[in-house]
Amino acid sequence: MSFSNEFLWGVATSAFQYEGAYLEDGKGWTVADERCKKKNKIQADSSVASDGYHHLEEDVSLMKELGIKSYRFSISWARLYPDGDGELNEKGIEYYQKLLVLLNDNHIEPIVTLLHFDIPWKLIEKYEGFVSRKCIDVFERYCRTCFKLFGNRVKYWLTINEQNVMAMMHDMLGLNKEDPKLSEKLVQCNYNMYLASAKAIIACHEMCPQALIGPCVSYPTLYAETCHPDDVALAYDMQDMMAFAPMETYVYGIISPLVMNKWRKENTVPQMFKEDEQILKSGTADYLGVNWYCTQTVGISNSKSGFNIGVELDIKKNPYLEYGHWDWSYDPKALKMALKECYARFKKPIMICENGWSELETVEDGKVHDQKRIDYLHDHIKQMQNAIDEGVDLIGYQHWSFIDILSSSQGFDKRYGLVFVDRDNFNIKNCQRIKKDSFYYYQSVIKNNGLGEINEER
Repeated sequence: MSFSNEFLWGVATSAFQYEGAYLEDGKGWTVADERCKKKNKIQADSSVASDGYHHLEEDVSLMKELGIKSYRFSISWARLYPDGDGELNEKGIEYYQKLLVLLNDNHIEPIVTLLHFDIPWKLIEKYEGFVSRKCIDVFERYCRTCFKLFGNRVKYWLTINEQNVMAMMHDMLGLNKEDPKLSEKLVQCNYNMYLASAKAIIACHEMCPQALIGPCVSYPTLYAETCHPDDVALAYDMQDMMAFAPMETYVYGIISPLVMNKWRKENTVPQMFKEDEQILKSGTADYLGVNWYCTQTVGISNSKSGFNIGVELDIKKNPYLEYGHWDWSYDPKALKMALKECYARFKKPIMICENGWSELETVEDGKVHDQKRIDYLHDHIKQMQNAIDEGVDLIGYQHWSFIDILSSSQGFDKRYGLVFVDRDNFNIKNCQRIKKDSFYYYQSVIKNNGLGEINEER
């Protein structure tokens, strides 16, 4: 078998990491902007990012040259509704309409994420964000606005990016780390986001019946450090809690019994109403968006990892794997395992919404030689093909990222793009775009509808 002619070879970005112009043309402040601001003495913030807001035509032209079939991006909620609710911002509407027209004119399928870590800050001040059920209704209104304004140009939607990560990160939700009720509020936010996602899906099915919509889940494959039953059980339970339990809610419209049991044990059961059951059941996913990068190896430990799963554990280095600069493993065969496991459990079409390799990079004689990213692409695409051959319904691949973007943790030191952005953390320069070697490799992949030549002359 080969990749189908309809396979969506694409690239991805998110609004706060790519657009910049964070207070320009009426855009409001967001949780993502607040998080970035707190780090701007040590790394770049979201004020300019990749300056995508001012390079739109150039970037879409590069996408056309690359030959992509799809582009995953997020709409900034606060660029449409600066306060999260209230009056619409016409300049924000114009920006996204312009982007969608450019994509449609160049035969690039938009894949639109409705929320990618950037909850409007005013909603934190007003409601404490998703702690309040009122935020569910505000989110639904925002989603309905998107479907009304842009639905005629968008076939694929994603509701919330990596809710399973957000639910563990107080600052992504605008919450105070020192709040004595933080655990309860994290759980309530998580539950309310499930409802918000379901309501968005219901609205999409009502307003855009030809469209497909689903979640976007972070899915790291987990290994046990040893074959000791305690380590094996830990890896199994952690993966269930982090990835499969959220997928279960999105696909089947139920809160996993494993999750409910954990909430009861920790006395953090959220406020729930009888009518919620029908909302969750009615708002189930058409497909699964999966963000997969690498594997992690875990074992029982006396130290806390930071993962809120109710056990003490430690993240280990796997002696059988190669690691990159930021200790992410290089483990392409695990991608096939992950896709098979996900499809076997849920029988939903899968879209890989993020997958990529980060590096410290420099320009040499006007070029960027990123052979490791080429290797990563080649080896992971090979495993995607193997997964398809074994029966997985994989419908697309969105490489993270199209262009160097603002990393939440390392700014512009950590680069994922196929296109280099000439700036660093503290010198914005002019953000010139420079095509990396991986740009040409991925171009050949798309042209061939499969693996490209890994050692071509540049």
